[in-house]
Amino acid sequence: MPMLADNLRTLQASLIIAAIIIAGLIYGADLLIPLAIATIFSFMLNPIVRKLVRWNLPRAVAVVIVLGGAFLSAVSLTAVLSAQMLSLAGDLQGYRENLVEKARWVSSLGQGSGTLQRASDAVEALDDAIRQEFAEPKVSTQSGTSLGDPTPKANGAAPEDGASSDKPTTLTDILDRVSGPGAIFALTVLFTMFLLLQYEDIRDRLIRLAGTDNLSGTTAAMSDAGSRLSKLYLMQALLNGGFGIVTGIFLGLIGVPNPILWGVVGAIARFIPYIGSFIAAVPPVILAAGVDPGWGLALTTATFFLIAEPVMGHIVEPAVLGKSIGLSPFAMVLAASFWVLIWGPIGLVLAAPLTLLLVVLGAYIPRLEFASILLGDQRALEPHLDLYRRILAGDTAAAIAQVEDEIEEHGVNAAIDTAVLPALRHAAADQRRGRIDDARRDDIVETVEDVVDFITETVPAAASSPERAHRVLVVPARGQFDQLTAKLAAAVLDKSPRIDAEASEGSSGLLSVAQRISDQSEAALDAIVIATAGSMESRLIGILAKRTQQQFPTTRIMILEAVEPGFGLDRAALPEGIPLWRSVTEAVAALDFEPTRSIASADAA
Repeated sequence: MPMLADNLRTLQASLIIAAIIIAGLIYGADLLIPLAIATIFSFMLNPIVRKLVRWNLPRAVAVVIVLGGAFLSAVSLTAVLSAQMLSLAGDLQGYRENLVEKARWVSSLGQGSGTLQRASDAVEALDDAIRQEFAEPKVSTQSGTSLGDPTPKANGAAPEDGASSDKPTTLTDILDRVSGPGAIFALTVLFTMFLLLQYEDIRDRLIRLAGTDNLSGTTAAMSDAGSRLSKLYLMQALLNGGFGIVTGIFLGLIGVPNPILWGVVGAIARFIPYIGSFIAAVPPVILAAGVDPGWGLALTTATFFLIAEPVMGHIVEPAVLGKSIGLSPFAMVLAASFWVLIWGPIGLVLAAPLTLLLVVLGAYIPRLEFASILLGDQRALEPHLDLYRRILAGDTAAAIAQVEDEIEEHGVNAAIDTAVLPALRHAAADQRRGRIDDARRDDIVETVEDVVDFITETVPAAASSPERAHRVLVVPARGQFDQLTAKLAAAVLDKSPRIDAEASEGSSGLLSVAQRISDQSEAALDAIVIATAGSMESRLIGILAKRTQQQFPTTRIMILEAVEPGFGLDRAALPEGIPLWRSVTEAVAALDFEPTRSIASADAA
């Protein structure tokens, strides 16, 4: 009960802290949104500032130059976008007929009942909305005033109460509308300037908060995280800008109006991974449908975005940034949903960089490691844990597929050392702790035997050597998991061109040694390998190795242990002169000796 109470208190404290953080993000959005944007901009611009500083410019001057250039670029871009949007608004009247005709054609496909009829009704509603939006003002025969004119013509009467919304827009109204975006812009510039000026000082303070016990490691981690994020954000901005330029040029060439506007929208939308380009494609596709009486321009525009996004996401970005941006698809969907609920549309654009910042910091700060595990795209489980999970589930096909992938990527020896043998080590450890019953053990043994058979039958052996192969016998220490380790080790060793390996049939090393002693035809063994997955104590392994050494004085004896250093056999409990290896790679290198060399010289090597 005390442990349950402690866990409940910990959970309660965590939920309270999470609620406080979420409340702070919501109620402090006016301050935190500019700070978040400024943080992203500081990571983007800091590499440029550092380069100017290397040219012997004072940091303050470098910051002013960089911010000035960014400000002028933003103002110029805003002016161009404003002109484009005004032009688009003025031309919308000319696209009405084409949109109405296409809406009618689509609605004609839904004549009938059911889902198609509901879709038809929706399209008809869209048709009516478009007609009302662009309809000419009508004159009222009763009052003598136009329906679109808010000012009465007769008797000079003043507007009635409630018509204050029809008054001309005043300067105060304009200031009220722009004060919000203007404040965000001003705070963003201010925060960016101070973050760039105090970049080193802020980094040192974060290092102090993280702790000075391991100052060198913390400093290296923060520097690495900062440089990675700076490079990533800057390159991402350049790539997205390039995508926007290509988009604008292509749309301009095929005749879509306002291509500069759609190029900028495409560049900004690409900060939303996976779906950003497709969101940006909707307005130009609709506009293309309004410009062209047919469907050719709209289909061409849609095809461009359907091709351009996969090319950018799967070819260009991996070549420039690496395999991925570091976020899993699930993490991106989760992050986008969270930040949209917290900060609205701006959260959709900031979701990817903010989440990536959290993931990178989680790789270096232990308390944030959960974020790196949950949201990052790195492998959640190490290869041997993933394989052991599949073995426990009895999923033979998945286990073989993983081993096959590991062999193709790293080679057979490395795959066995990093995945299969460690998985057997976990199985043996669980058996010792009583976590595996007999039925589960038999299932594990059956699955691993299928994996070993796959390696034996599928993985090609190396070209045979003209020299005599070394005869190697691999015996298990004790138990079924050790027997599987011996069988696996023998299968891998036998792939070597100069090693002829076999595994003994019994599940006990003592019985296998006794059987070989009674069989005089086996005196020509070059080496005996005692394989274990950690099923026996060091003292018992030492006794088995010593007895084997006594019975085969001219044969090389070695121990192969599938256990990590520090958790396995005690070297002091083993007979002197018997090597202890913890990987098949080491065993192959040790056994692949010249036949003419003596046992002593081979051991010395």
